[in-house]
Amino acid sequence: MGKRDEHNEKAMLAMSLRRQGMTIVQIARYFNETERNVYKLLARAKKLWALLVDASDSKTRIGENLNAFEEMERAALEKFAKCKNHESTVAVAYLNAARDARREIKRLQQEAGLMVKVAEEIKITGLPLELAEARLAALEFLKTINKLSEKKDE
Repeated sequence: MGKRDEHNEKAMLAMSLRRQGMTIVQIARYFNETERNVYKLLARAKKLWALLVDASDSKTRIGENLNAFEEMERAALEKFAKCKNHESTVAVAYLNAARDARREIKRLQQEAGLMVKVAEEIKITGLPLELAEARLAALEFLKTINKLSEKKDE
C-alpha cells in the first residue's frame, strides 16, 4: 500500500471517529498528530467523500438511502398520528423511529456536502467565573443569544 493510500485511509478513519462523537483533541491523541493536522485529515476525507459522491453509482446509492430513510420517517409519523394514545410506548417508539431516520438523513446530507453541519451544543470551559467581570460578560453574552433566538423564531 502506497503512502497516499495510507493517508487516505487515515483521513477516512478520522472522519469516522469524528462521526462517532470524538473531539478533535481526542482524534489528535489517537493519531499522535496536532489538532491542525486532524483538521487537514478531515478536509481530505471530505474531498474523498465528494469524489465518491460524484461517481454516478454513489449518487444513486446515496439517493436511494435518502429515499429509504425519508420513507421510514414518513411511515413512522403516519403510524404515530394513527395512535389513539400518543403517550403509549408504541407511539413513543414511532416517534423515536422517525427521529432516528431524520438523524440518518441529516448525516447522509452532511457527508455528501448537501448540508452544512452546525453545532447543536457548545461547551465552554476555563472561564474564570469567580471574577465578577467574567460572570457579567457571560450573562450579557447569554442575553444576546436569547434575544437573537427570539428574533429568529418570530
